[in-house]
This record gives sequence, structure tokens and C-alpha cells, in this order.
Amino acid sequence: MNPKMKPETIQFRFDERKATAAASHLLQLAGGAMPYLQLIKLLYLSDRESLELFGRPVSGDRYVAMKHGPVLSSVYDLIKLTVSGKPSRGPWAEHIESAGRYELRLRMKPDLGPLSDAEVKLIASVYDRFRNHDRWRLRDETHALKEWEAPGESSREIPLEEILQALGKGEDEIEEVRQTAREGAYFDSIFGA
Repeated sequence: MNPKMKPETIQFRFDERKATAAASHLLQLAGGAMPYLQLIKLLYLSDRESLELFGRPVSGDRYVAMKHGPVLSSVYDLIKLTVSGKPSRGPWAEHIESAGRYELRLRMKPDLGPLSDAEVKLIASVYDRFRNHDRWRLRDETHALKEWEAPGESSREIPLEEILQALGKGEDEIEEVRQTAREGAYFDSIFGA
């Protein structure tokens, strides 16, 4: 790579099936329902830990800093549709429904098939670590993460590179993650994912 050229931004493909499986797993661990703010924080922490351990996120989503901390952008959109009662299709709508203005619940037993065994264990580990944190304490925990900056009343994207740097990853490790994302995009283009 030319040293004067800025490397391309790391972007994985959002996988609604995996995001739904991860969210469903967390909801099941919580007894079937939880406030959506708590769920989205646990999903962010799961993706963050997966980046640290495996060099790739669980969901492949984009990350955005918002007033209440970092969120998964596409998951946030799915949650907004769910709590608004607007009909939608896809894995999320099949498995997760609104249980009031601020709460989500499982519609059916989770399908963990899209997740690897390591991802299932990682998500359970994140849940166990934060199981006694309510949504506000979880929000405060995510506000303390190095990659989060208060965006005021708007939002700002949190590039994966910033998360990786906050995790203490060096340039070589960040380049490995970039290569993994590139390879994923290449295979998606071949297989039409």
C-alpha cells in the first residue's frame, strides 16, 4: 500500500440472521425479555469482544455513537421498527417482538444455528459479566469506552479502526482485520450473499 494513501475503511457485511441469533440468545438468557437499551448495549459489547478475540464482529453491523452510547446501526433500525409496531419481514421480525414501549421479547425459541460455538459462548460470557447491570448502568459502562465520544443530540459513526485501537490493537493487527473484511466482501460478491 502506498504510504500516502489512506487505507480503506474496515466494513463487514451486516448479517441479520447472526444479529437475530445473538439478540435471541441474550433474550433467552434474560428469561425471554429485556429493555431494548440493555439488549443493544449487550450486543455492542459482544461484537466488541469478538473483535478483540477473533478479529471479526458477530453481527457485521456499523457502529454509531448516540446520546446513550454506542449502538449497532442496523439493529437499532430493526428495534425502532419493532417497537413502533410497523410490520417488517426477515429473521428479526420472526423471532423478536415488542413487549411495550421500551422492551423486547422472544417470539419463539432462538435459532442459534447462524452462530459458531465460540460466538454462543462469547455472548453467554458477556451476558454473565453484565447480568446484574440494568440498562442505565450498561449505558454508563459504554460511555466509559475509549471509542465513544458524546455526539450531542446527533450521532456519529464509530469506525472499526477506532474500536480496534481502543482495544490496544496495533497497525498490523488492524490490517489483518481489514484483510478479513476484504475477503468476506469478496466471497459475498462471488456467492451473492
